[in-house]
Amino acid sequence: MLNYSNPYDVLSETISFENVQLMSEMITLKTLRGRYAYARQGLDWLYVGLVKDLNRGNDTEHVFSDAYDFVQTAVCFLCEFIGKKLTDVYMVKNGQEITIKQATYSLVSRNIDRMSRHIARHCDINDYTEELSVEIDHYQEKDYTEVDNKIERLGLKPRDRTVLDCYMAGMTCNEIAEFLDISRITVWRRRTRAQVKYKTLFF
Repeated sequence: MLNYSNPYDVLSETISFENVQLMSEMITLKTLRGRYAYARQGLDWLYVGLVKDLNRGNDTEHVFSDAYDFVQTAVCFLCEFIGKKLTDVYMVKNGQEITIKQATYSLVSRNIDRMSRHIARHCDINDYTEELSVEIDHYQEKDYTEVDNKIERLGLKPRDRTVLDCYMAGMTCNEIAEFLDISRITVWRRRTRAQVKYKTLFF
């Protein structure tokens, strides 16, 4: 994985063979986060699986989850646009411009829907959720517009905002430390700074 202070920054870069995997990972992570938070479709086992993949991908013993199939699908799609940006136009449909980024999110979402329908027909979702071994602090706020506005008002430094983004993406302290290559104490301090500013403004 490429070294970024905030891995989501890769989404503003030009698509290349060096960053296309991380781009696809971040798009898939955000898609699963959004779908699980808004629709509550029992997708936490996919979400947790992807978090595990991102943190243990370099472990030769790690077996990648079903969620990483979505990442690979996105990689194959984005490889067609090397040298372009995610904000470039992919196509025009019904007079509306659709960007490469929107098309990728749509592709990942369709694959999630397809898997969800298959599982609903053939499996008991509890068979998957019982196997989860990673605890995730589910962010219960459904109105993300309001949440994002509050976060902007905090005026966090980029490094503190990065840690907060990771928490909101469902990562634990240990996973954030490994993902950002920082100590757990640093993660805790940055989270605490955000908490103090939040309590000062909103309590």
